[in-house]
Formats: sequence, C-alpha cells, structure tokens
Amino acid sequence: MTTVVAHRGFAGANPENTVAAVRSAAAHADRVEVDVTACADGTPVVFHDSRLDDRGESRGITDGTGAVRELPPETVTAATVCPSDEQVPTLSDLCEATAVPLDVELKHPGAGTRHRGSLPPADRDAARERWAPFVDRVRGAVGDRDVRISSFYEGALAAVRAEGPDARLAALCRDLPTGRTLADRYDAEAIHASLSAVRDADLSAVDRTVNVWTVRTWQEAVAAGTAGADGLIADYPGLASRA
Repeated sequence: MTTVVAHRGFAGANPENTVAAVRSAAAHADRVEVDVTACADGTPVVFHDSRLDDRGESRGITDGTGAVRELPPETVTAATVCPSDEQVPTLSDLCEATAVPLDVELKHPGAGTRHRGSLPPADRDAARERWAPFVDRVRGAVGDRDVRISSFYEGALAAVRAEGPDARLAALCRDLPTGRTLADRYDAEAIHASLSAVRDADLSAVDRTVNVWTVRTWQEAVAAGTAGADGLIADYPGLASRA
C-alpha cells in the first residue's frame, strides 16, 4: 500500500504548516510533513519561506513582514497565514496541539551559510556544528513524538545523527545519487526524492524507502507509482489511489 505524507498538511487544501492543516490532514495521511526554520533567538517555528512577506523568493503568504531568522518568535507567531485565521505556530505548540506522526523538514538553522547536498569531507564538521544548536532545539520541541527528520542539507542530517543512532532520518534530494549518498552516510531510513529524480530511475535497486515530492495531480501520482515509489508526499488527499 502506498504511504501518504501530507505535504505541509496538504498545502493545496489547507493553510500550509498550521495547526489546522495538520489536524485536517491527520485523517487522510499516514504522516504529515511540516517545514521548520529558526527565529532570531533560535526558536523553531513551522514555516517554509525565508520571509513572512513577498520579498526575494518568498511568496508573501502571511500578513507579516521581515525575514524569519531576524525576528523574535512573538512577531513570527503573530503572523496570519492568508487567507485564513491560522497563525504561524512554534514547533512546540504544534506538537502539543496535534498527535499525528510528523516528518519535520529542517529549512534553516538561523545563521551561517548553507550548501545543499553532499559536502566535501573537510567541510562536514563545520556544517554539523553550525546546525547542532538548532537541531537540539528541534529535538527538544518534538520530545518523544513519532518524528522523522528530513533535510536537503548534509550539516542538518549530520547534526541529527550525532545526537544518537535511533533518530529517524530522510535525505531530501533533487537527484537520486545525492539522496543515496546522504542516506548511506547517515543511515537514513528514507530518501525523499523529487518526481523528476525518479522518473527514469530503477527504484528496485534502492534499499531504502523512497517517498516522492511534491505530488499535486493524479497524473503525477501515476508517474510516481509507475517509478516504484513507496510513498507520495502530496499536496492533496486522495491521490494515493492513483499511484
């Protein structure tokens, strides 16, 4: 049976990354994926973009302004996700208000440069140390919740693995070789690969769970199923019946 991971709480149907979205998605998904980034003081908040407004590459999905990593948590959590009455939650508050298993994607540790994908050996320790304080805050917020942590960033995966062998990890990737490299290096249970990365791949040769993102249409669900994906990271409920 195809596993369903609700992308940002089924972002196509709900105000993404909110308590309401996670609660709504819980009835239609095996797990719910949320994005987590750091405020100015390191508090993990559930938000995808780098800014609350529409400057740069951010979409302007809230009524707030400013870069999340430069703002205190009380400012970020006062922002409303438009068009809804839902506000940006801290990770702690979301975990207290919901019970569904979570996939937590680490987006930004708050400071320092980032490099997606595999790093040269000489850069790995510094990247792990840069992510470690934020990872510690995230792990503290989720407690003993059923959580799998994912990221495009090797430093994030390394910091989670450094906290213990039992942490559940997923390597996010836009190309399958990078995902396999990081999954092997940090003993990740899953690879979260883009649909374009698996279309022509032989997934039968991959000894990890492969979940495909971001599935938005039934045609994409069929393509993921044809490629042999184990799960869909989907924007809408009901797509797994097509996989």
